[in-house]
Amino acid sequence: MGIKTFFSDLAERGPLLIVGEEAYLVNSRPSPSNGNNLITFGNANLELVPAGTLSDLVRFYKHHMADQIYAEKKEFIEERVDQGFMTAEEREREIGDRKLFSFIVNELMPYLSGHKEDISELLGEEIERQQITEKDEVDEEELLENLERVKRELRGEQERYAKAEFQGDTTDEVSYLRSLLQGDVLALSGIVYKLEKSRNPQIIISVKGSLDQYDLREIGRVEDIDEEYARFLSWRSRLEAIDEFTDYIKAVQRIRLEATKDLDKIMQLREFNDGDVGFLRHEGDVYVYQIIPPFAMLDPRPTKKGVAYEFPRLRVGMRIQYEDGRIYLDEPVLFEAEWHPFTEMENAEFQHLCGGHVPPRNGSEVEWVAKALDDAKNLVMNGLTPGSIREHGGDKKYGGRYFGISLDEKLAPRKISEKEARRKGLLITNRWDWRDD
Repeated sequence: MGIKTFFSDLAERGPLLIVGEEAYLVNSRPSPSNGNNLITFGNANLELVPAGTLSDLVRFYKHHMADQIYAEKKEFIEERVDQGFMTAEEREREIGDRKLFSFIVNELMPYLSGHKEDISELLGEEIERQQITEKDEVDEEELLENLERVKRELRGEQERYAKAEFQGDTTDEVSYLRSLLQGDVLALSGIVYKLEKSRNPQIIISVKGSLDQYDLREIGRVEDIDEEYARFLSWRSRLEAIDEFTDYIKAVQRIRLEATKDLDKIMQLREFNDGDVGFLRHEGDVYVYQIIPPFAMLDPRPTKKGVAYEFPRLRVGMRIQYEDGRIYLDEPVLFEAEWHPFTEMENAEFQHLCGGHVPPRNGSEVEWVAKALDDAKNLVMNGLTPGSIREHGGDKKYGGRYFGISLDEKLAPRKISEKEARRKGLLITNRWDWRDD
């Protein structure tokens, strides 16, 4: 198995006593003869220090060695079923990704676009254009049959580990160790001795006030008993692995049934949209966005009546994640490298929008995400309000400074008359009445 068990680990620290379900370490320093937990060798009284119950020690060491145990389970499953599996983190990420894309495609996009087409119809030429490859479907049923066969084989190995005198359940780690030890024992200097009651004792043990006299009968080396115990734990671990990965495969099946048959194709796309809502992969993250058509943003200052600023088609959105059963959003960004009053740099993509935020959770998740996208879209199109100009040091004549740059200087290259904007068929936005306080 390659994993050190608690039995050998404790035995290496010094004399180890196991009585019933309790383990004790022997303190090398003398102890008063009236103590509750004592072991007496000749004239020496030594204190017995409780190390815990065998069940507690099994749980502690399984937790302590969790990563190594998982790695061995994973390796075993891969060897037996000839099918690569992911790490625990990769498994969670895979399921989370499927939940995330299912939410985007099956809930968010229909909610915002109002379209109810089948995903395969929406994909259309997008699949061919982005050269999406058909994935080989994993034969889930064959995998499950393989796992059940291995489980039967492993359970058949039970007899190899059972001892003739052991009548308990061999799937119990504690019971199996007790069967190997054949009773209460003392591990001393690498040797395991069985405690046999005697009138002419070699040692006297007092545990919790109960005093007994024993002779010591050698039954084996710590190393040999530990090797056999480790072999059993390895067998037990493999049985657990079968159940754990069976549950995982079933979970994936359920998710695939809940999702559409084309979800795997969707997940391979770099970008996909329906109407004015879509998703984009960027630097390893997933963003949801809304498309803003070409528009002309009116200047709200009364001294700039009829003046507008032309913007091309834009995408505004936010990073979206699925974690611990919930959807999470980051603050909104402007995808394109377009200089807007609310972006700091002139030629940079995915810039944070000044004034952009994620609204408090309210209603269903799809309603919350839709509102966040609508708020971000509205900020870009209609956010240059009289209040915004005043907050940035401006008035009805002077536009103030945004990120240290004059508003008029920042927007000069986009300047267009409202009349010309209408002639171009641009969407007119940001119509505000300036009211003096």
